[in-house]
Amino acid sequence: MDIQAVRNVLLEEARELLATYEHTLLDIEAQGLDGERINAIFRAAHTLKGSSGMFNLQRVVSFTHLLESLLVRVRSGEQPMGGALISLLLRCGDYLSRLFDKVAEGLDDEDPDPAQRAELIAALEDYLGSVQALKPLAGVPAGSEAQDWLIGIHCHPELFHHGLDPLPFIQYLVGMGELLELALDRELIPSLEDIDPETCYFKVDLLLRTTASREALTQALEFIQEDCDISLEPLEAIVAEAPEAPEASEPAPVESAAPASAPAAPAASGERAARRDEQSMIKVDARKLDQLIDAVGELVTRSARCRTLSLTSARETVETFVEEVDGFIEQLRDRALKLRMAPINEVFQRFPRVVRDVARDLGKDVELQIRGAETELDKTLIDKLADPLMHIVRNALDHGIEPVEARQAAGKPARGRLLLNAYHESGSVVIEVSDDGRGLNAAKIRARAIERGLIGAETLLDEQGVFAMIFEAGFSTAEQVTDLSGRGVGMDVVRRSIEAMRGTLEIQSTLGQGTCFRIRLPLTLSIIDGFQVVVGEAHFVIPLEQVVECLELPANASARQVMSLRGTPLSYVRLAELFELPRDPAARECLVVVQHGQQRTGIVVDRFAGELQAVIKPLNPMLRNVPGLGGSTILGDGRVALILDINSLLATPRRVEHA
Repeated sequence: MDIQAVRNVLLEEARELLATYEHTLLDIEAQGLDGERINAIFRAAHTLKGSSGMFNLQRVVSFTHLLESLLVRVRSGEQPMGGALISLLLRCGDYLSRLFDKVAEGLDDEDPDPAQRAELIAALEDYLGSVQALKPLAGVPAGSEAQDWLIGIHCHPELFHHGLDPLPFIQYLVGMGELLELALDRELIPSLEDIDPETCYFKVDLLLRTTASREALTQALEFIQEDCDISLEPLEAIVAEAPEAPEASEPAPVESAAPASAPAAPAASGERAARRDEQSMIKVDARKLDQLIDAVGELVTRSARCRTLSLTSARETVETFVEEVDGFIEQLRDRALKLRMAPINEVFQRFPRVVRDVARDLGKDVELQIRGAETELDKTLIDKLADPLMHIVRNALDHGIEPVEARQAAGKPARGRLLLNAYHESGSVVIEVSDDGRGLNAAKIRARAIERGLIGAETLLDEQGVFAMIFEAGFSTAEQVTDLSGRGVGMDVVRRSIEAMRGTLEIQSTLGQGTCFRIRLPLTLSIIDGFQVVVGEAHFVIPLEQVVECLELPANASARQVMSLRGTPLSYVRLAELFELPRDPAARECLVVVQHGQQRTGIVVDRFAGELQAVIKPLNPMLRNVPGLGGSTILGDGRVALILDINSLLATPRRVEHA
């Protein structure tokens, strides 16, 4: 067995469990405590403890044991879940995340922060030390008729190896009613000389009087049912089946009435089967997906070469075969790319905690709304999107949304609103971060840009040009330097990160009403459907989803590179002039109308070469900073074509300097 591979699975599972743990706590804070939510965070802590015990991660096991014990108290209803406790539990999750980071580095025995660990343990023990006597669950109906249940629990010998402890579950059961009798099977316990401290010899039978249902009792034991043989039967049913009732003066041992080795209740078996079904899903190593995408890319290139050869052959069978291969390759490509797609919620789910903590630090009241979390995007882009979004969200909380007093004075609701939204549009993914805050002050931004020497006092900028100033390195309008902002770093990094993903960043803002940052990204960075055009001897590829129409450029087209297209003005750019390329003197200029978002422009070329599938290759370092180029690809005849970045082509100059 590859132990490292198994450890990697543990780490991936731990991160998912900690994410569930955190989001559930935030739901409890926002919507209140219920049985499903407390079970979710208990299950996360319990599973972390058990999985870590299998790898002897004692720092994790000992910490989660305390956490689990406190959550047992919360489940039983004896410990209320207030804001202070939620904050403590969130900090415990942060510490566990840092512990697993150390495990990922191979430093299992290293504590990331001993002082924080001691502080958290002391806080957990304070809660555990103040626990009062166990009480019945609040969910048990008052005045309902109680029933006697015989419950047998026979723990498997390896239970301790999974980091489990049966005692909290026994205590939880006792809190659900009145314990009438408890019988411990002492015959299973070996002599002191023969005992193995890592082996569990626990077998117990309980007679419990409670108003709780079978389902509630089964749920109380669901976390250990995989590591124990559990029986759960009403006493009256067992007595009715007994051939001869025992005399009252000589009560029968509990274990004889309800052997602990009896099979589990049907409800428990059903839940176990459901969990097996849930575990049928598998995870795919991202590196294997990358290899698959590379293989598909090479196949696409060879298919293009085959098509080129077939055009010089008169054999129709070859062309038919090539068409079949093309269809197969397209299916293979689409299926392979879908494996790389993941919901953007992988990024969005990080922000409820960020908004909560930052808003509290700033003394603001902010509600986070998330829409379009199911929108899918290439996993590579999702991984790169987290940091830019983090900067934008923190900027919105610090600069955008006003304090409660300022909002009320402006006639706004005391609680600010921050929206994360994602959707598909024209072959791209759009991610919006919008707030209902103070909005951008264009006059103030312009004045600060002049003060910093970023533009001259005579420079004319439209509104978008002014807003774009906030992405300049070192630019900030903050009056004070805080932990969040004011140093002029962050937003310039955001722009570079988005552009590195072949995306664009737009700003819409109304002073006093709010701001929206809109990020547009391609669906994938691997393979695109393209439209091939030619200028002289140079070949270019335009992303097909951005092509609106193709037509000949009128002979009387304006020298100012603006034409009327069905009564609407359309600006255009000649690739020959943009890249200083020699044209084909015999070619008549052709126009490709392209669109990005709500903006359209025209691209003038010598001729059209048709559609193709383009495998995106990185540009040569000498060309990476050339505006308008987003990559390269290999054509079927072996030549290289440059992929146009329509986003940067549409970013026409916004500055007009006075002479």
